[in-house]
Amino acid sequence: MKKRWLILLAGLAISGAVISQLPLSWIGPKGDFGRQTPVYKGTVWNGQVSGTDAGDLNLSTSILRLIKGQNPVHIKGGPTGLYVEAEAGLSGLRALKGDGTMQALALRDPRLGLVNGSFRVDIPDMKLMKICEYAKGTVWTDFLAQNSDKLRWAGPMLEGTVSCEDGQIVLDLTGQDRETNIIAQIRIDLAGTYLTDISAEVTAPEAGLALQFFGFHKTQNGYQLREQGKW
Repeated sequence: MKKRWLILLAGLAISGAVISQLPLSWIGPKGDFGRQTPVYKGTVWNGQVSGTDAGDLNLSTSILRLIKGQNPVHIKGGPTGLYVEAEAGLSGLRALKGDGTMQALALRDPRLGLVNGSFRVDIPDMKLMKICEYAKGTVWTDFLAQNSDKLRWAGPMLEGTVSCEDGQIVLDLTGQDRETNIIAQIRIDLAGTYLTDISAEVTAPEAGLALQFFGFHKTQNGYQLREQGKW
């Protein structure tokens, strides 16, 4: 999810929790979304925002949920190939669930835009506004197993946990089969940067060629990928 998606979701959350009876267009975030202008329809009780690369997002606010101690704002939707559900309140995003294709998630990385596969993320408990204060969830992807035709090698599925550390979102994933052992950590800063550190031990010779396609380099113990960039 791009940085401006998170800004948009957090802004909608605050708007919905504070002034739920007003037209959504009056209080929707008007910030910079990559030179895109959000289009707002309906009220914060039941409204929709479109016109950005976040796709169509449907927003609903319930005072009853707030009275019950639940997250009052629910947001659903997303662009083609991605679907997101989020819950929020005055303190920002409190839960996030998403699934989609790796091609839709490619964003600025052309390598992911060429591969098949899916991903899932489920964070039922979190607190995120300007920084990631707390998160406890899971993440999964099968893209290494779904590209045997292109890569001449099928790797294991990767799964792991989502947490917060030093204000960043941290994804720790592992995957293992008879020929491969992969350990990965991805750190995402809400300011718009990421840091990736992945190590792979493989015995199949064709696996090395596939991993080098993704930018890995040969090490004494296997293959390593360390890079940072912007999302």
